[in-house]
Amino acid sequence: MARIDLHTHSIYSDGENTPAELLQLARNNNIVTLSLTDHDNIEGSKELVKLPHPDITIYSGVELTAKTSKGRMHILGYNIDLDNIPLNKVLKEQKDNAIYNILMYIDILRKDFNLTIPQSKVDKILNLKGNIGRPQLALLLIELGYCISVEDAFQKYLIYAYDKARQNKKGLTKEECLELIINANGTPILAHPNSLKKDYLELKKEIIYLKGLGLQGLETTHPNLNEEERLSYHHLALELGLLESGGTDYHGLKIKPDINLGTGRNNNVDIKPNSLTLTKKVKSRY
Repeated sequence: MARIDLHTHSIYSDGENTPAELLQLARNNNIVTLSLTDHDNIEGSKELVKLPHPDITIYSGVELTAKTSKGRMHILGYNIDLDNIPLNKVLKEQKDNAIYNILMYIDILRKDFNLTIPQSKVDKILNLKGNIGRPQLALLLIELGYCISVEDAFQKYLIYAYDKARQNKKGLTKEECLELIINANGTPILAHPNSLKKDYLELKKEIIYLKGLGLQGLETTHPNLNEEERLSYHHLALELGLLESGGTDYHGLKIKPDINLGTGRNNNVDIKPNSLTLTKKVKSRY
């Protein structure tokens, strides 16, 4: 019953649980290897590795967002040195970028959809402890009665707002993401490759380019990957000599009510110990 989950989020980005709560939930769910990969933030990971965890192997982690002209590109950084000065400096700047992007989304919602969003509610989001993103905005839209779920908020408003703001968003390039992770002595992994919205040949070309910059692996197990995609990415990793990683992308039951830690959506994630080349070949520094 032991499991691995290397893709999770906490209150330091857009998750619901504190690092301590996440660690206890991992114990409850028979997880023996865990990584906290908050969006553009490592404060939760710093907190997690300091908690007593003799029964669980913990990999430090982060999920960096890269600007892209199509789809979404997230690059996971595993086993990073959490005290790396350049990484910490850039991630502090990313909080300001996230605020800028959120304000753009809100402006689009107000102008294009004529939504009334009180400034006091906006200020509450901007003052949250960790990094901020569209999921927090989705929860606000639910609170204001404009939608009934996070998925509903994305489909009605937030995918549109993201696409419209794409060209003016502030953030990191894919080259910068890889450089930050590598310079922090981490292992960079391309998260959920299907989110790039590329066909197989386009994706392969992109991955080869990223590998030339230092990419070391692919996330081949994720709740949003179907069996065909998992096999495709598995074979692509083998062909290109890349490591494989995986996880549930757990956020909590408000943000993603159908995703459970360790098991994903309807038990479609079940990663056994010693089944990932990432954990076989990279020993946790913490």
